[in-house]
Amino acid sequence: MSTTNTYRDAILQDRATENRQLRRAAARALELIERGDVEQAKSLVCCISRSVAEQ
Repeated sequence: MSTTNTYRDAILQDRATENRQLRRAAARALELIERGDVEQAKSLVCCISRSVAEQ
């Protein structure tokens, strides 16, 4: 495998990991909303937003 392919594969793996983390955080925010803990959910959504903005 060439260096370019290895680098590209590593980037894709990093993005996949980030996407999984974001999906887990979004699911957690939904659980919080369903339990009525809206303030905690809002805080988590703000963290998600900052994380996405940094990418």
